[in-house]
Amino acid sequence: MLLASPDHGTIVVSTTPQPVGADQFAQYLTSIVPPGATQVSQAETVDVDGDSGVLDTFVGGNPDGAAGETEEMVVNQAGNTYELILSTAQADFAGDSAGLQEILDSWSWA
Repeated sequence: MLLASPDHGTIVVSTTPQPVGADQFAQYLTSIVPPGATQVSQAETVDVDGDSGVLDTFVGGNPDGAAGETEEMVVNQAGNTYELILSTAQADFAGDSAGLQEILDSWSWA
């Protein structure tokens, strides 16, 4: 699934190629942070409709060299590991991250 915001931020939701154990979430997120990323946050716990996951954020790491900020999270549900990635301009990150949280607060797994 791909969602785009008016400020050109994007949210990509996909399943990982193989399920990731909840005890490996932080390690998995670390492994997918792109080269050149800075200000990588510590992993923190999130909840998506009752299922626990982990998220981190980082700056940069974009293939085109453009400045940006990214929030990435993983959560297990019904035997699948879902990866949610918000990518946006640094100036728009706070608003877009809050918008993603609004989506997740109303999220219901179908």
